[in-house]
Amino acid sequence: MHITHVLPNGKEVRLKEILFKDIRTFNFYENTSIQGRIEFLQSFILTKGLNILEQFYALIYLRLHCIGNEIIMTSDKGDVGVSLDFLKKNIGGIPDILTSVDIDGAEYTLDFPFHFNTGNNDFILSLIKTIRIGTETLHVSDLSKKEQEEVVERLPEQLYKIIDQYLVDCEEFFNLTLLESREGLDIQPIKFNMLHPTFAQFIVSMFKCVTTEGYRELLFTLSKRINDISFLANSTYLEVYDYFEMYTREIEEQNAQQGG
Repeated sequence: MHITHVLPNGKEVRLKEILFKDIRTFNFYENTSIQGRIEFLQSFILTKGLNILEQFYALIYLRLHCIGNEIIMTSDKGDVGVSLDFLKKNIGGIPDILTSVDIDGAEYTLDFPFHFNTGNNDFILSLIKTIRIGTETLHVSDLSKKEQEEVVERLPEQLYKIIDQYLVDCEEFFNLTLLESREGLDIQPIKFNMLHPTFAQFIVSMFKCVTTEGYRELLFTLSKRINDISFLANSTYLEVYDYFEMYTREIEEQNAQQGG
């Protein structure tokens, strides 16, 4: 099922639901590298050409819609649930940091990068959103990986210095504070520089919602009530967990009636 969501900057994005079977793939069988997992999650964003902050918002919505609102953080007093809605409010929207520069008749427009940093420093060149020469505009994110590499090889040396200064000028916009430290709980604050690999790592962690044992328990328990396993596999995790809770309550009520 496809869903739509409007980002804070007014851009409408189309997304594909992450189903229970996809969670299984993501957690147990998919490429275990951060790059592989990020690419797997990006495959559910049907609207292309989004920068990493727009993708972050889209993935938060997808997580809310398909898995749930709460993520678990560790503290000195044990695991603590934190609302994604609360974290989202702290992001502060999607600022417009577009900057265009002209070099030898070509106009280069810089923005938030469209690639996450997953350990490859070349990602920084994805700050280049478009290249316009005359009446033709090249959208770099639309190019294949090979085509992007060819573009990078032809970039003028002056542009690298401009990018370095752009990173300095826009530094405050690349820093996110999703959660400050909480008084009374030793919870690590959630702060990121979006250009650092820890940002991609946090996004991946949002979708690690079930262990191998938990996945098997959900399927085993619900198979006693719902014989069609494919129905469960093609439901969202949020729906499957709702079924699990309803079935658990049903069993508890039956046991209470028998005991009474």
